[in-house]
Amino acid sequence: MLTKMALAAAGLALAAAPGIFHVVNAAPGGLPQPSFVPAASKSDQRFAPVCRGDEILDSRPDPRWVGESFNNDHCRAPRLPPVLNGAAATREQVVAAMEELKRYAVAADTFQQCVSDFVHARKTHTASVETPLSPSEVIIENHRILVSQRSKETAAAQVRVAINAFNRYGSDCE
Repeated sequence: MLTKMALAAAGLALAAAPGIFHVVNAAPGGLPQPSFVPAASKSDQRFAPVCRGDEILDSRPDPRWVGESFNNDHCRAPRLPPVLNGAAATREQVVAAMEELKRYAVAADTFQQCVSDFVHARKTHTASVETPLSPSEVIIENHRILVSQRSKETAAAQVRVAINAFNRYGSDCE
């Protein structure tokens, strides 16, 4: 028994020893100095850097049923505003897209509130004539709210990309 414990302790000591020696050896000499690496010439570079901070990552359309009235809730999601090519747009078109985004955001909020009110009403009126929502129906209704929120963010991102493209390429600014 003592032999097994001694072997285990020796194994742990050997495993920890390189880390200990590294710390002990590094402390007196200070921090290691970075070696100089010459910059690569233009002919050595294979790829130019690509910076993409204003892209829309996922703009796939959602299934049509997500925006339609589900379970007779009488809530219909608004349609996404059309995508605007900011590099080819005029200032008036960009401003109109910004206004359309504001209207869309209000309509999406109204849709989300409508679905939320429907779910709340169906949960509280379980004793009335209406049948209560099943757990899967509640999940579907909540999914519709989440999709609407994501669509609102997508619309805002599309307008932001159009504005950035307009400012870079379409406007008369230098």
